[in-house]
Amino acid sequence: MATATTLVLLLLGSQVSDAGRIASVSDSADERLAYMQKTGSSYQVTVGEKSSRQPVTFRSKPVLRFTNPVSGVVDGGLFVWEDNEKRPVAAAQIFIIPQTDDVWLHEFQSLSTRPLRFEYNGRAAWAPAEAGVSFKPIPAAAKPAATEPARLLQMRQLVRRFSASDDFEGGDEDRLRLMTTPIARYRDQTTIDGAVFVFAHGTDPELFVIIEARPPQDDQTATSDATWHVALAPMTSYALQAHLDGKPYWSVPWRQEPIPVTATFKNFVFPPKH
Repeated sequence: MATATTLVLLLLGSQVSDAGRIASVSDSADERLAYMQKTGSSYQVTVGEKSSRQPVTFRSKPVLRFTNPVSGVVDGGLFVWEDNEKRPVAAAQIFIIPQTDDVWLHEFQSLSTRPLRFEYNGRAAWAPAEAGVSFKPIPAAAKPAATEPARLLQMRQLVRRFSASDDFEGGDEDRLRLMTTPIARYRDQTTIDGAVFVFAHGTDPELFVIIEARPPQDDQTATSDATWHVALAPMTSYALQAHLDGKPYWSVPWRQEPIPVTATFKNFVFPPKH
């Protein structure tokens, strides 16, 4: 999550009058949630290549409500957008920037294997041109179980093999806490079972770990030959590191402003500047 004072100064110019009344810290939790939902639903979202884009649905109920003891965020919501098979393809944190009363940041991460396009008032606010996640087989993983409860137990065991930390504003490394209840569970034509887990500061997500049971690519009906796959994605602009079984597995550097609109991670003060 990006909350540095320098980021606020860079982005405040995008705050414009078409936001209507802006919720503040002094409002009730319900009023702040209503504002998060209103602003999250203000985007027109599609997934896929330009010639075959499909609409994406905003899930108005947050999958997580959070605070952050490190950065000082006092209220925020994590929201997802789903494709027509209920698969999460994008996530956003919507929260009040610390040390302000009514400045809200929208922070996006693609969870899709295809391009996305978020439009606000008819213009692109965020349009990642590449996949936000890339799946790889999980080494030394047992075959997916036959039932949903048993597979959930397996996924929880698999995600515990990971550990993660971030470098908040380039400072000391902070170990992140695994939240073992997934924020989303799904299946579609190419996924027997899938779940999205998060590593967090307190309750504030910093890293997504997506685990899927997938059949062989050459035979999508061969469920008995399915294997476990994993993809990781950041929910912060700061540097992240992840380990699998105690060994370095994945990392991203600190991505400082300006972050291009085509990046798979993007943040800005709402409403976006045109």
